[in-house]
Amino acid sequence: MGRQYAIVGLGSFGVSVLEKLSEATDQIIIVDKDKNIVEKYKDLASKSYIADALSKQALSRIIPEAIDVAIVDVGDHIEAAVIVTNALKKLGARQIIVRADNEERGEILEMVGATRIIYPAREAAAKLVPMLVSSSLFSFMPISPSLVLAEIRVPEQYVGKTLVEANFRQTKGINVVAIRQEDGDEYEYFDPRYRLLAIDVLLCAGNEKAVTAFTGARITARKNVVGEMLRGIFGKPLKRDAVEAIQIKDEK
Repeated sequence: MGRQYAIVGLGSFGVSVLEKLSEATDQIIIVDKDKNIVEKYKDLASKSYIADALSKQALSRIIPEAIDVAIVDVGDHIEAAVIVTNALKKLGARQIIVRADNEERGEILEMVGATRIIYPAREAAAKLVPMLVSSSLFSFMPISPSLVLAEIRVPEQYVGKTLVEANFRQTKGINVVAIRQEDGDEYEYFDPRYRLLAIDVLLCAGNEKAVTAFTGARITARKNVVGEMLRGIFGKPLKRDAVEAIQIKDEK
């Protein structure tokens, strides 16, 4: 059996993870107390439960011990996130990824067992802002505090030059990974002798300062945000078993 995943709480983040993760695996358990939302997404999971995640007994019945990855998205309710995160830790979940709105809440969640905190709004801003301030930047993906990937239109002064002549690595501190044309979707590897066109888009890697400087964007230095690239593996969701409703009262 492959890696097993549990998504506890189908907020906007939980649903986004479910939709993308279901393209790569069918070993997903989903849990939410809202019957309608569980019914809506049950076909993307191998097992679906209508249950109150605050019930430790319910979670212990639903989530296998030592599950590989648990994702928690219970909205803005920090108390609920703390209870669920701690319960998953006690169940031996190897990775516990929790959505949080700010660093203060993230620190609390790490104290009770979260292994990684996701700040959706902050990470979305980290990708969006550079594109807003540079017309030549098509996409921007922070990978780590020291590395970003970006799609950049070839600056006018480099049109007609080869990559050897442009020498981006030495002069600009960036590496060109692949090239596509602006009206196309497919990236291709390139010959160093290839002469750049005005319609070329470069997939580049480098630190944030070097990449934004290359595009002409001016962004005040700030703390980088760790991003995550999810690879899309196309597949058709399979029909799953019926939703199981779990209603258990904790023993006093």
